[in-house]
Order: sequence, then C-alpha cells, then structure tokens
Amino acid sequence: MSPEGEKWRLFVAVPLPNPVKERLHSWCLERQNDLKFRRWVHPADYHITLQFLGDTPPEKVAPILEVLQKAAAEIEPFRLEAAGIGVFGSPSRPRVLWSGVQGEMTSLHQLHSRVTAANAELGYVPEERPYAPHITLARKFSEGARLQESLLNKGLSFGDWTNDTILVYRTRVTVSPMYEVVGIISLQK
Repeated sequence: MSPEGEKWRLFVAVPLPNPVKERLHSWCLERQNDLKFRRWVHPADYHITLQFLGDTPPEKVAPILEVLQKAAAEIEPFRLEAAGIGVFGSPSRPRVLWSGVQGEMTSLHQLHSRVTAANAELGYVPEERPYAPHITLARKFSEGARLQESLLNKGLSFGDWTNDTILVYRTRVTVSPMYEVVGIISLQK
C-alpha cells in the first residue's frame, strides 16, 4: 500500500538491448569533452518513449498494464535499429542530443497509436505534436558553448534488435539510473 497522495511519474517505452546501450554509451563517452551538454543520460536509462503519462497514483499501474496488454496483443515483434545522431533545438545551441530510430517504423508507429489509444481510455491525453521516436543521450547544452556540427553523424549504426516488449517506467529523480521498471508487456500477436 502506498502513502496517501503518493504519485509516480510514469511513461511507456520500448527498451533497448544491452549491446545497443553499450555502443551508444561508448560513443557518448568518446565525445563528452567535445559535446558540451550538462546532463548525460545514464546508459541504463536509454529507451524509446511511446507515451508520457505523468504523475499517477501507484494504484493506477494495474489498470494501465491491463489496457496495454490488450493493446499489445495485436502487435507482432518487430525490428528496430539505433542509428544516427542528431539534436533538438538550434543546431548551434541544442536542447537535446539523440540517436535516431530506424527499422520497421510502421510497426513502431502502430504500437505508439495503440498505446496512446489504450491509455486514453483511462483519461491520459495523447500529445498533440507528431510522434518523433528517438533515444535521448544528453540534455541542457552548456551556456556559451557552441556545438561542433561535424560531431553529429547521421550514418552511424549502434545496432539493431527485435523488439518484443514494452515497459512502464517510473521516474525517480533523486537516483541514477533514474528509471525503474514497474510493468512489462510482451508483444504477442
């Protein structure tokens, strides 16, 4: 039983396999001195967000898992690849450094649509902006620094995998890694 009024900050995501996380992290370590971001994501926290749910009472996790299980029942496992490096925000002073996602994108977008529709049944409002799947690597570019765009590479591949799972994560801002798995759903068409 959780304390009265407790809320967990939840989101639904596609996990990455450890070899892909390790390659992404190695790339980041090699470039941390050149890419002046103030907050680098812990490699255990790399993921592809499907939907941010926000502050949620812990007792709502079970209903979320139930609707997600139904949503995932019609989706077959599919191939994804972590590839390329890019930024959100101004190229000279970006907000976010990310790796892109390639592969069976129709399946990923279908999964995203099914997840957001399922959670809408529970009152979670989907984002209005278009879905842009990515893997966040770093945030908060340092004031006064300038990004060397030559360090970004669209042609890199960090590995591919067959995705057969979605996870519900809880964010714990006071620890690192900060994402804790609170639910696992298998894709099982």
